[in-house]
Amino acid sequence: DDKKLYVVEPPAPSEAGIVVVYDIFGFSGGRIKSVCDSLAMCGFHVAMPDIYDGTDLEKKGMFENPEAVAWLKGLTVWETQKALIEPAFAALEKKGVKKIGAVGFCWGVYGVVKLSADSKILAGVGFHPSLKIGNMFFGETEEAQVKAAKSPLCFMPASNDPDHYRDGTLTTIIETNGYDTHVVDFPDMQHGFVARGDTSNPDVARDVKIAVQAAVTFFKKHLA
Repeated sequence: DDKKLYVVEPPAPSEAGIVVVYDIFGFSGGRIKSVCDSLAMCGFHVAMPDIYDGTDLEKKGMFENPEAVAWLKGLTVWETQKALIEPAFAALEKKGVKKIGAVGFCWGVYGVVKLSADSKILAGVGFHPSLKIGNMFFGETEEAQVKAAKSPLCFMPASNDPDHYRDGTLTTIIETNGYDTHVVDFPDMQHGFVARGDTSNPDVARDVKIAVQAAVTFFKKHLA
């Protein structure tokens, strides 16, 4: 069902693709589609599945609403989420993509690390990651999550994201397992800025550009 997938082609033929796993604001949250477009312009086929099927956590009342939290937990369960991400892989493969990476935003980084653990991707990027969701819902620590990863991972924390993304706590675990890591820290930014920061503010516009470019560089290295 194409309504449940946002697919963008690169300007020139490419065998590299990126699956995008969005944040709690869903398929049309903030500038999420425009970030997909920017990645595609840099030489990648991009596919973003609509895991939430037209709704999002905000519409359901956010974390203050216990029913909304139960709904989100149900879609975070990996077997469920994996099946809802799968059509994005199928769409990329149909376009002749041979090498696939994944980008996650906030909540979506949990899925990216799981895709890595399942050996479904060659590299993963996490914008302002919220791996704490695994701990909150399932008692999976951030350390345990990244320990299972089987690909290079790049984290881009904002100022109010936990220090373990920037201080080596998580990257050391990944590197000890033999996988490359990269961290780009954004001390002037707030959580969520890549997809939802106000780009009329020149500082936000600058850092969104830097973050997208860092993701592109990481993928060009690992999907080459």
